[in-house]
Amino acid sequence: MKFSIVTPTYNSERFLKETIESVIYQEGDFEIEYVIIDGASKDETISIIKKYELLVSSPTFEPKCKRVTLSWLSEKDFGMYDAINKGFSRSSGEICAWINADDTYTQRAFELIKESFNNFPQIEWLKGKTIFVEETGKPIYTAPCFIFNKKWIRNGIYGRNAYFINQDSVFWKRTLLEKVGKINSQLRYAGDYELWVKFAQFTELWSLDIAVSTFREHGGQLSNNEGAYRKEQLEISPTRGFSHYSIKIFFWLKTILGKNFEWIFMYSYPLLFLNRKKEYIAFENKKLVIKKVSSYKV
Repeated sequence: MKFSIVTPTYNSERFLKETIESVIYQEGDFEIEYVIIDGASKDETISIIKKYELLVSSPTFEPKCKRVTLSWLSEKDFGMYDAINKGFSRSSGEICAWINADDTYTQRAFELIKESFNNFPQIEWLKGKTIFVEETGKPIYTAPCFIFNKKWIRNGIYGRNAYFINQDSVFWKRTLLEKVGKINSQLRYAGDYELWVKFAQFTELWSLDIAVSTFREHGGQLSNNEGAYRKEQLEISPTRGFSHYSIKIFFWLKTILGKNFEWIFMYSYPLLFLNRKKEYIAFENKKLVIKKVSSYKV
């Protein structure tokens, strides 16, 4: 199995080393094809990329997996999603993902993702858990293993009316990407949201109850511009129908009432939403297994 990992960069010198190392030092029985697409950075980003390009291509480099390649391109582009499209078009691995230049993968993430796809060949799209960290890298909290319903994704509900599908911990088969084509490069903020809506036309998103990535919270991130993100979401998937409003009210009340009333929503969820997804992947007794859950998270 070969992983194709893309990182879009622009003036990313602060955290890029950690991102690159979290990719190239993954351990397991697979290959890694790492593609970095830069938007003509003016800081030390290119110097950092060149350093790791030399390292990976050196005959003394000893990868922890079967093989690692690193290629890159630096030129002006139309934004992050244009860069990501370029990256995937230059890659050939069976499993795809992108990691932004301030986020990282956890140790053994790729091995667990590989085993999940191999053990359960019906799965085309998979999401692990995300660890949220401070700017310094200090952990803040680990997000739960949320369960995602295909129809809700297709209708654009997650990230608007319900919890987010955090991009940093999502992996998919190339065959799925080929079905939907490129991300809309005109988008600046919500390209991941658009891609999820497209993916859900064809398959379910499976949840893996293991942390596979970290998301770094710091100033200057595109994700901090919530208003612009919401505007693009509405353009991609306008609000429609009763289900949007009923789900919105459910999760709005959950947020308002807080953790002390969490149990009410955990118990009422399966009663209110009968056609929910009920399965996820867990790691038990040193092997991956499919388990059932009644609520919206493990």
